[in-house]
This record gives sequence, C-alpha cells and structure tokens, in this order.
Amino acid sequence: MSETPNQRPRLVNARRVSTLTGVAALTAAGVIAATGAYAEGEGESAERETTISAEGEGEGHSVAAETASGEGEGEGGAPADPDVALLTGLAFMEGHVRAGLALYELGDLAAAKTHMGHPIEEKYEAVEEALEQSGHAQLEDQIAALAAATEAEADLSEVRARFGEMRETMQVVRASYPAATQVESLVALTRIAGEEYSAAFGDDQSITDLHEYQDSWGFLRAVEAEAQQMAEGDDAALAKVAQTLLDQVAVTGAVYGDLQGEGSFDADAEVIYGAAARMELAALTLGHAETPAEGEGEGEGE
Repeated sequence: MSETPNQRPRLVNARRVSTLTGVAALTAAGVIAATGAYAEGEGESAERETTISAEGEGEGHSVAAETASGEGEGEGGAPADPDVALLTGLAFMEGHVRAGLALYELGDLAAAKTHMGHPIEEKYEAVEEALEQSGHAQLEDQIAALAAATEAEADLSEVRARFGEMRETMQVVRASYPAATQVESLVALTRIAGEEYSAAFGDDQSITDLHEYQDSWGFLRAVEAEAQQMAEGDDAALAKVAQTLLDQVAVTGAVYGDLQGEGSFDADAEVIYGAAARMELAALTLGHAETPAEGEGEGEGE
C-alpha cells in the first residue's frame, strides 16, 4: 500500500459495522491467517471468550479492541500487558506523525501541525516512565522537535530528518522486546485504527471527523512500516507472519480514499476489524519468544 491514498472521484458506500464471524471457526479448523483465508458472513456473534473477535461499531466493538486502545480520543484503555502497551503507544505516536508527514508533503500544513502535536498531547505521558527507565527519554525531545519544525513550516527535508531521528529511537526501543510482543502491538494498533475509522463517520454515513479518518490511515501506515521491516528479516517464522500483516493492511486500502476523505471507497470499518482478527490468528504461530525480532533496532530514517 502506498504512502498516500489513491486519488479518485469520491463514491462512498458506507455501512454500519457488524460482527466479523467465522473467526472462531477458522481457529477450530486450524486455518491460520498466514494462509490469507477470510472469515465470511455477518450477523452472528463471534465467541466473546476469544481474543480474536473483530466486532466494531463504536459502542459495540470487541473487548480486545477496548483494551488495545489509545488515549485522548475516546479509544479507551491500554493493553493489559505493559510491554504491549508501551509498544502500542510508540506505534500510536508514530501513526499520528505519519499522517502529519503525509499531509505536510501534500501542503496541508494546518492539518499536519495538528497531527504532529498529538503524540505529546495525547500519548506520551502514558509511555514516559517506561522510556525513562530504559534510557530513551530523548524521544520526547525528538517528537517535540518534529512538531516545532512543522509549526515553523520548515523545509520538508528538515521535517523528514526529524522524523527519522524519532523513528530511530523508537526502533531501538522495539528491538529490546520479543517479536511476538512487537506483533501484538501492531495488531492492537490495527484495532485502534478501526475504532478511529468508525468514529470518523456520522449517522448519515458521511465523514464527520476528518482528523479521525486521517489518524486511522496513519496508524495503518505505522503497522505497514513495521511489518515490512519484519518481513525483510532473517527470521522465517516472523517474516511469514509479517507478510500476513502486510497482506491484511493492503486489504484495508479498499476503505480509504485520499487523505481528505475524497475518492471512491467502501466506508466499512469491518474490513479493518477483520484484518486485525486475521493478523492475530497469524501471530499465534509465534508463541511468546524470549528474543527480540531479528533486524530490529536499525533506524529507518524515512
């Protein structure tokens, strides 16, 4: 999936989000998401006991989605596992920045400034203590410097450089956690993307909150970037799972137009929740390894 959504005439077919079914059946049948199989059917309730339900629609979303959410925008609480919560928080901040950077590149400076400011405003406090304890407190200054460069309407090259510095630190932090934990955080962020997407649409099924729509897109770009790096690593099992994540992110492209919410797309948050469910099924093959993902820790500097 490209770094900016497709530019197309707008034709939105919005649907209310319903429960993705068949996930539990796929699990029972031993069909892992790495095969790319889809859970079909709507209307039946997936088992609430599982952590792989993909129920959407705002107030009716899954318990897993509630516990994997961010702060400041009605997403709920953080994942119960503190390590997953930390990595989800990093990816959450990166997703905001990726949306801001894309808007900056397109010349929408006002929107870009808003997105660049949200990591500090909405999330950093939740991860601050853990980052200080691990010796990565410089991340706050790096994010602030990126936001300041955006506010000053600096050259794009400078903004990109600031982004690269921020991401390099994030990669160092991620490298100290097992691959399974890293993947869990990406699944959690995908569910948050579904929450944000649902929140972007009003009762008339038109976009009423463009910022939430852009957040959702940015979060999936963060998932995509991390999965791409994992897919290119030497760990064959992780690369297989990462490819499933990439495939599922690609599927979500059908529910986005351009960054202004224009274009021809099917506005259906269920697609994102379904992608998260299939990602989680694939992640089950990793178990809970004790070693970090191979190839991690090198700054991407995009």
